[in-house]
Amino acid sequence: MRASVRRSIQALLDGADMVTMLAGAVSGAVAGYTYYPATLDAALRLPAAGAVALGGTLVFTTVVDAALAPLRRRFAQADIAEMRDAAGARGAVVPSNLSEALDQVGAAAEGDAAHRAAQAAYRIDLSNVLLSNAARWRGYSTGEATYYLAPGAVLHYSREEDERGIPGHQYTLLIADDPTPVPITNVQQIFEDLTPCARKTTEAADEMAPSTV
Repeated sequence: MRASVRRSIQALLDGADMVTMLAGAVSGAVAGYTYYPATLDAALRLPAAGAVALGGTLVFTTVVDAALAPLRRRFAQADIAEMRDAAGARGAVVPSNLSEALDQVGAAAEGDAAHRAAQAAYRIDLSNVLLSNAARWRGYSTGEATYYLAPGAVLHYSREEDERGIPGHQYTLLIADDPTPVPITNVQQIFEDLTPCARKTTEAADEMAPSTV
């Protein structure tokens, strides 16, 4: 079935849902109002008609949904097949099972985390030179990311929402010589914290170097 024909029929089915609901509500309201027992309180006639209208809507939609379920299922399968063909035409690898799909989503989540860390880095590095390079970030499916600075020193990125749902971006410096994480709000802090480490490394290298005297 051609895609244009399928979309036209799908539009008719969507319209049928609205017609079914309207027909059920009108039929229920008319029946409830017309056949309301005269022995009951007249003030309850309209509420009773409304209740019957809701019931009529439920009955009509249930019957029509059951009747159209095979057709809807066929269209859904056709849509999935069309999307797979389109993805294949673009050169994308279409997963054949849920495990492969999960691998693809996980890889996308890792890339997303790396790019988010790089894009939000302007908050601590306005130079737009070092930390804004997404290729230097290693993303994880948890939404976190790490930036390798030097042996034993990495910058960690995480994203959390406050009680109002506003996302916050946190950068933390992790150094092997000091297990205490250091919150980073400016790239200058990284420079100041790494300077003593570099000095220690230089001094250790000098002590291990053979004497020329």
